[in-house]
Order: sequence, then C-alpha cells, then structure tokens
Amino acid sequence: MTTLNVRTASSPPLDPRLVRRSRAVRTYLAASVVIATAMAALVVGQSWLIARVVSEGFERSGLVDVVTAAVLALAAVILTRAALGWLHAVVSARAAARVKVQLREEVVGRLLDGAPHHGARPESSHVVTLLGPGMDKLDTYFARYLPQLALALTVPAVVVVAVFVADPLSGITIAVTLPLIVVFMVLVGYMTRDRTERRWRAMVRLSHHFADVLDGLVVLKVFGRSRNQTKGIAEVGERNRKETMGALRLAFLSSFVLELVATISVALVAVSIGLRIVEGHLSLMTGLFVLVLAPGAYLPIRQVGAHFHDSAEGQAVADDVYAILDDQDVAVRRTVAPDLGGATIVVDDVSVSYPGRTTPALAPTSLVLEPGRVLAVTGSSGCGKSTLVDVLMGFVAPTTGRVTVRAADGTTYDLADIDLASWRSRMAWVPQVPGLLSGTVAGNVRLGARDASDDEVAEALRDAGAPDLSPQREVHEGGANLSAGERRRLAVARALLRVRRAGATVMLLDEPTAGLDTAAEEDVRRALRAADVTVLVVAHRRALVDDADRVVPLVPAGMAA
Repeated sequence: MTTLNVRTASSPPLDPRLVRRSRAVRTYLAASVVIATAMAALVVGQSWLIARVVSEGFERSGLVDVVTAAVLALAAVILTRAALGWLHAVVSARAAARVKVQLREEVVGRLLDGAPHHGARPESSHVVTLLGPGMDKLDTYFARYLPQLALALTVPAVVVVAVFVADPLSGITIAVTLPLIVVFMVLVGYMTRDRTERRWRAMVRLSHHFADVLDGLVVLKVFGRSRNQTKGIAEVGERNRKETMGALRLAFLSSFVLELVATISVALVAVSIGLRIVEGHLSLMTGLFVLVLAPGAYLPIRQVGAHFHDSAEGQAVADDVYAILDDQDVAVRRTVAPDLGGATIVVDDVSVSYPGRTTPALAPTSLVLEPGRVLAVTGSSGCGKSTLVDVLMGFVAPTTGRVTVRAADGTTYDLADIDLASWRSRMAWVPQVPGLLSGTVAGNVRLGARDASDDEVAEALRDAGAPDLSPQREVHEGGANLSAGERRRLAVARALLRVRRAGATVMLLDEPTAGLDTAAEEDVRRALRAADVTVLVVAHRRALVDDADRVVPLVPAGMAA
C-alpha cells in the first residue's frame, strides 16, 4: 500500500501543486478574483442603496422619484449579484470537473506507464477509492471552499475601507474584531482538518479491508470462515461511521462558534451606531449604510471556516494523488536504448529498499547478463528475485547501485539515462503473474507482435508447450477462465512471438515453467535455447536451472547482512 501523506499545520489553504500542474486551476483562480472583486463592489453598492431607500423613505414620506430610482437600482444590483454568484458556481464546477479529469488521467497514466517507482505500488482498492469517491471530494473543494476563499480575500478589505470612509469608528471596530474570526477559524480548522483526514483514512481502510476479504473469499469459503468476515467488515464500517459523524458534529459546532463570534462583533458595531444616531452624532443614512454593510465583512470569512472541512478533504485526496504522481524519476530520459543483441548488461551492487520497511526487498546484488547466454537466478521466496526483474524492466529504481549496458561497439550506457519505452521495446517479459486481457488466446499472444500471422501464433503456442490451447478460445479478464499453467504458457508464447516478430533480444522470465508438467516444461526449455537471445530466468525447478549457462543464487537481505 502506498504511504499516505498527512497534512502538516503549515499546509497552505490552496495546494500549490494544483496550481503548478493544472492550467484549469490557474484560470479559475484568476476568474474567481475578478468575480469576487465585482461582487465586493456590488455588496457596497447594495448596502448604500438599501440605506438610501430607507432614509429617503422616512425623510420624504413615501415613494418619491428619488426612492423609486433607488429601488430600481437596488433590484438591478441584486440581480447582478445573483448572476455573478451563478457564474462563480458554474466556473468552479467546470474547473473541478476539468481538474478531476486531468488528475485521473495522470494517475492512470502514471500507474500504467511503468515508470520506475521508489515506494510500494498503491493497492488497487486504494486507487479505486481515490479515483472514485475520493476524487469527488474535489467538487466541494472547488465549488465551496475556493470560491469562499476568493471572496474572503476581497470582500472584507473592500467593506472595511468603505465603512471607514463613511464612519471611522465603525471601521476601526470591524478592523479590530475581524482578526478574532480568523483566530477562531484557525483553532477550529485544526480540529476539523484532523477529524476530516481521519474520516478519509477510515474510508480508505474500509475499502482495503473489503478488497482483502473479496480477494480471499474462495479460500475463506473452502475453510468455512467466510461468515466470520461479516463481523470484521461491520466493525470497520462502524469505525468509518463514527469518524464520519464525528467530522459532521465538529463541522456544525465550528459553524456555531464562528456565527457566535461574528454576531457579537456586529452587535458591537450596531450598539455604537444606535447610540450615536440617538444622540445626533451620526446621520440615519450613514448609520444604516454601515449597519447593513458590517455583516458583509464577516460573512465570507465565516463561510471559509464553515467550509474548511471541504478543504481538509480535498487536500487529503490531493496528498494521496500526488503521492502517486510524484513517485517517479524527475529527470527526462533522452538516450535511446542501444541494440541489445550483442550487448552485455551489468547489474552492479544493486539493492532496493521500500519506505517503511526495515529489510531491503533486494540485498546488494551484482551479476552480468552476457549476450546470447542463459542466466538462472535462484533463491528462496522473498529474496528479491522478482524485484531484480522489475529493476531490469525499469519498473523499480534501484536504491543503491546501478544497471549499465555495454554495447557491442564498446559504448557504455546507464539504464537510469535510457528512455524506458525504447528499452522495453527490446525486451520480452514473462512476469510471475501474467497479465491477460479479455478477448481470445490469439489476441493475448499477439500483444507480443500485433502483426503476427495465425501460423506464427500457433507456432509460438506450440513451442510454449500449449498446442492444446486453441487461438480462438475465449479469455476472460485476467485469464479467470484459464488455469495457472495455461496462463503461464500463454505468456511464454507471447514472449517467444515478441522475440521472433518484434525484434526483442533480451528475455526476462519469472518462473516460466511453474505449474507446468514435464512435457510442457521440456517444450519451454527447448524454445528458450532455440531463441538464441540473452535470457535471465528466475527458476526453482531443477531442469530449468541445469539448462542455464550460469546460475546466480540470491539470499534474503537479512542473511546477506
């Protein structure tokens, strides 16, 4: 499972990574500032018109021409504010949709491009939760929190200036009490953020637990333990429910606190205005203008505090998204892979360690892959054989050491500098768990060479010990309708076809004969010898090891130390 990041107390209200990586966010922020500034001016204008209507109506006794004009202007301002509010909501919704599409594409592309990663790959259940309900948290982040953040930066400043010009004492009162709202908002925000992040983590744990139970359901049913898992899922679900209700309760309480502080602050302004109007030191027009306008200084900041949990959820999701996107090599690889037909591949003291693990996944290892030779890697389970293959494929970046390639002309290349697409185009790979797509046997074999003919597909299946596998046989997603041996033989056929038709000159095979009978294993051994390419094979079975030109045993990291 990927390491989940936790926001620190110094996390900014707007994640700078969203701004740097998304043009939609930058455009949206610029539009938000413009719209918020216009809305701030309209708030001042609306307050002035309300004060004008009331004062003129009292002083001139009725709807005289001045009052009528002010009422019509007030209606126009209210309609304009409503239109700008609608426009703000539309812009934020579209920005959220575009950002979600962009982030989903980047995450999926990052997980599928096979670029080297420095930590453990995220579990599928976590990715599903992140790309589904997790990414939807950005809707409220963009639709509620960021619009209020833009308003909180412009409206209070405009209101304080307007009030100070009209009544300096009220302006000073608002300027002094506004920081109290900010202080309480920060204090409440700390608690709300932590509780909201805990709720997101609880939902992630629930998805992990459910996925684990689903994966092992067959085994659990065989041993009659499937019913016992109901209690476990119920307990994890109950924890998720408690965290959700706790976050909601704290959000409501935080809104109450901010409302109380804002109400008391407005009351201070109102009392001062009322006393001075009664004493004749302030005109009714000015007093009404300030009194109507004063709540507008506090409202945007209160709304930011009320929507802070939307910010916490959105940034918790963004942290997990960028934990995946940032786990890659930052250097641009421009060197095209050399011809590996006569090249020597050197693994020089390579080790791999994952964050959060005390024992390396691969202890420091050195070996040489000589052109046209077969090298067998042996060792007990967990010693890093599959990790070594991942390093050679470029899926995992070495923690220490390096992989170099000495071409036939004597030029030496570092795998860290080689473009991975060109590198993998020269490889034929059989993983420990072969990946199969929904379709036919022939379609899956042709993933090694799309332009291969039917005869070439049939020949590859035959050489892989699978003459009984019909090319037209249907294959379900992941090869669910095939046995383990059939899936492995199909993957070997695909690798052979890649060598014969796509020009691959290096084969990396992770236990290619596991689960095969003696006859099928003999076919695979014969085909590997006849391929006449550089081969690294992870092997447990004696016959495959005996066929190798050289054997390199790996030992677990603890024993190597």
